Parts: sequence; structure tokens; C-alpha cells
Amino acid sequence: MERIVEWVKNYSMVFLLLTVLASVSAKKEYRKYIQLFVEIILVITLVNPLIGAAGKSGDLFEKISFERFWQELEGTKTDREKMDFLNDDYYIAYYERAIESDVGLMAENLGYAVIEANVTLDEEFLVENMELKVAKEGVEPVIIGTVEEEPERMEITALREKIAAYYQIPEDRITILD
Repeated sequence: MERIVEWVKNYSMVFLLLTVLASVSAKKEYRKYIQLFVEIILVITLVNPLIGAAGKSGDLFEKISFERFWQELEGTKTDREKMDFLNDDYYIAYYERAIESDVGLMAENLGYAVIEANVTLDEEFLVENMELKVAKEGVEPVIIGTVEEEPERMEITALREKIAAYYQIPEDRITILD
């Protein structure tokens, strides 16, 4: 008799707690899910003593834990698939474009306009190579005759150093054509 009274008390407490939880839910669209959850918990609470009489009640919770383990394993598989997707070329191309625009802003700060920028990244999203074609803003180059190799301007060297320092790459990976 004592067990039955204790079971009724426990069931009543769970019922009250879950009823309050179901009624306090913030949005109506979530109420049906919360109601389903409440009903499942109430059924488990109601049936638990019957299962305990037939066998150990811990078996039910062990089976629930086992099922939860498989669900988490499935979730881990899904997370791994998402991580594999992150290594896709789409993200590498996206970051290459982002770096190209960022380098363009650096060049503009030094008075250069970027005509063309090409950045290649490796699988670890590190800069492999960077090629820039820049021109001094507001100045149109005019070439008459032949052009021999002229020394690199100090602004170009400063731009290369700034990019190398920012992206922490060797300067020989950066090609800037003026």
C-alpha cells in the first residue's frame, strides 16, 4: 500500500510540473511539441512501476540511454558530413574572393587601384600565392618605345610588406605588378 501511495505522489508531482511546463510555453507553434513531450513522460511515469514489477525498472532507462547513444552517433555522423562540406572548394573560393577584396582595400589605402587580384589558398585555408595588378589612382601610364626593367617603387614594396605581415606569409609568395 505504501508503494502505491508513493507512486501516486510521484505521478501527481510529475503531472503538475509538466502541466505547468506545457501551459507556460511561449509560442503556440511549440505547444504541440511540448504537449507530445509531456504525454510521453507521463506515460513513462505511469508505466514505470508496472515494468518494475515485471523486471528491473533500470532496464527501461538503459534501453532509452542506448537509443539516445545511437541518436547521438547519428548526430556525430551528420556533423562530420557538414565538416566535409566545409572543406569543399566553394568555401575556398569564397575566402579567396574575400582576401582579394581585403587586399584591394589595403592597396587603396596606399593610393593604388587594384586592376586584377588573384589569390590561391590551400586546403588549410592558408595563402599559397597572391598576384596583384595595380595602378596609381588618377594616373594613366603611357609607354612610348621600349621599357626596361625598372626598380620597384617604395610604395609597392610597402604594400607587399603590409600584405605579408597581415597574412603572415613570405613576401616571395606575393607578386605585385605596377
